Amino acid sequence: MKRKVQAIPAFLLASVMLLMSVPVYADEIENLESKTSDLQNLLNDINQDLLAISDEIASTETKIQDANNEMFRIQDSLAISRENEIRQYDDMKTRIKYMYENGNNNLLDLLFSAENMSDFLNRAEFIQNISSYDREKLENLRSIQKGIEQQEADLTEKQNSLNSLQTQLKSQQDALNQKAAETSTDLAVFNQKLQALRAEQARAAEEARRVAEAQKAAEAKKAAEAQKPVSTVPSGDRPQTDSTAPDADGTQEDEKADTDIPTQETTYIPSESGGALTPSKGVVYYNGHRETYYSQKVLPGGGLNIPGRHVASDGTIRDADGYICVASSDLPWGSIVETSLGTGKVYDCGCASGTIDIYTDW
Repeated sequence: MKRKVQAIPAFLLASVMLLMSVPVYADEIENLESKTSDLQNLLNDINQDLLAISDEIASTETKIQDANNEMFRIQDSLAISRENEIRQYDDMKTRIKYMYENGNNNLLDLLFSAENMSDFLNRAEFIQNISSYDREKLENLRSIQKGIEQQEADLTEKQNSLNSLQTQLKSQQDALNQKAAETSTDLAVFNQKLQALRAEQARAAEEARRVAEAQKAAEAKKAAEAQKPVSTVPSGDRPQTDSTAPDADGTQEDEKADTDIPTQETTYIPSESGGALTPSKGVVYYNGHRETYYSQKVLPGGGLNIPGRHVASDGTIRDADGYICVASSDLPWGSIVETSLGTGKVYDCGCASGTIDIYTDW
């Protein structure tokens, strides 16, 4: 019994370690779940950013296409304006050349052939209008051309800005795609760790359950053994068996081999290193056996069936009859044995062979 009692702390320690591992797993799982949740939220945010950038890239590409179309229209207008300028310039050169080659006689003839003053003024105004028209038309064409060139420059700048924006957006998109891939990889790793840890937690919980069941079974067995009847009659008062009594078939049987159980009538001789057991002298040798002690302060022994259990003045645990409670693995329960501190009775076991362990309150 004492050996079993001594084994219980180690058993309980293993049980406690298993049970303590379950909360540790729970904390680690909670930590991993938190990290996994954070990574999932981060991945969701990255995907949202990717969607926004994709929409912005698509919008920018549309704007670039519109700007390209507008550039084609402006370039066509500029080409037409330049053609008109060239044609107007050629027409003006032709008139100047005609006037230079033919002199001013034709113009003078035109003026002096007027029928009256009003006709003369009209013809003079006509000649002036031709010159003014050429000059105005040329200036107008130049103004239109400058306007178209300015539009072309502005549109070119806009195209460059849109192209730069598109390059920047694609760079951001590439960076987000890389970040999303890395986050997905980290998330997969954490999910794998989380699954493994959950499996380990389930295994530990199952192991703790089995240990608890084993502990419960051990306690039940201990309680059942504690309920076994213990003889409280000293061997000196036990009825003696008649060694000459015949058996049922008329033969006689030798005396039973119990004679190795010491009784109160046995003579005990201490060895030279003997003497009474004390708290400071933890081991003595008495009458051929080794004596030690164990304390109820360490092993309460609540399952021991000790009637009238009390602490004597010398600190030993005794029963109602005054027998010292001892433990022995060699003697049956209830056996009487003489110790260095007085007569004892076996109420416990778990000692080494040849050892009497005295139960004390030391």
